[in-house]
Amino acid sequence: MTKAYKRIAECCVKKILASKKRPLLAVITGDSGSGKSYYAKLTTKELANKGVDFTYVDADDFLIPRQEREPMKKKFYQSGKFKGKSYYEVLENMFRLDAFKQVIHDLRARKPTTYFPYSRSTGEVAEIPKTVEPHDIVIFDSSMLAHLFDVVILIEVSRENILKRKIKRDADIRSASEVIDMHQKVQGYYWDRSKPKNPDVIIDNNDIARPICVCQP
Repeated sequence: MTKAYKRIAECCVKKILASKKRPLLAVITGDSGSGKSYYAKLTTKELANKGVDFTYVDADDFLIPRQEREPMKKKFYQSGKFKGKSYYEVLENMFRLDAFKQVIHDLRARKPTTYFPYSRSTGEVAEIPKTVEPHDIVIFDSSMLAHLFDVVILIEVSRENILKRKIKRDADIRSASEVIDMHQKVQGYYWDRSKPKNPDVIIDNNDIARPICVCQP
């Protein structure tokens, strides 16, 4: 870990621990491809180094089965704010949000919570449930529902840089035009609608060699 990343992890943990609220639910959030999972790992590692007990939850555990997504491309909204868009283009439809909200509710109430996690390797929801125990500090890796959390750590990356990184990352499975089209229609469309307005910490991750962290007062 470079000194820059170490400082960012320390900044995030300092902000989390500064709050006296317990349990405290913090979210590492950002557009798809911004680096949420990486910074979530840095933050949880720093908490562990400080001897702080915490619970970690990845929102990707709540994705719907892969086979259920393709039919959504042919189903369109007939009214409302998404009129004319396919169900596939509305990212919320890709997640089992009721289950995710229940986990948030349970952990806030200091209750153990159980759910069936999605597996990327199989594209299915596991048949064996996963139980997560509550702690005073709960860290979520999620672009979804940021307004429900006590501390919001926002990973900021320009759309141009997001697309460059995703094109490189997905080169073996998608063409550049496919990557751009999918992001603009689905993940980018969601983020443009749902990006948190007043995060507690902003991590500028446009230059991955020199990320910058700003803690809001």
